Amino acid sequence: MAYASLLHVEIRVSDGSPPIDLARVARLLSFAAEREAITGEIAIWLCRDDEIADLHARFMNEPGPTDVISFPGDPPGMSDAHLGDIAVSVDTAARQGVGVGNGLGRELAYLALHGLLHLLAYDDLDPAGRERMIGRQDELLTAFERNQPGDWD
Repeated sequence: MAYASLLHVEIRVSDGSPPIDLARVARLLSFAAEREAITGEIAIWLCRDDEIADLHARFMNEPGPTDVISFPGDPPGMSDAHLGDIAVSVDTAARQGVGVGNGLGRELAYLALHGLLHLLAYDDLDPAGRERMIGRQDELLTAFERNQPGDWD
């Protein structure tokens, strides 16, 4: 399913995933792209733990599932750039969401936003970078929810 804006967002969902407001997730990412002054396109795959574990092993040499993986494409700023691909585990998001008080939809959106920020060269490999990235992620989500109130689930 594709959503039109300055950021073209294509979302694919694995079979067996619970219903999710995909349009709201896409609007969040478009909102973030506007705030970051970027255009282009991204592809998101909302997958299962076994599927993201396969990607994690093949591309990062890490065993087991993770919450989100970003695969960079064209650098931000290029005209009609394919910024990259993002895989988010629905299973892991469901578990993590419970731990932080988020429903599944909000946690998936939060993780997709995290993936987008990675594509925009934010990094969380050291404490300072992580603080900057998570701070921006929280700021964008809060601003979106203020600007476009509604339920995630």
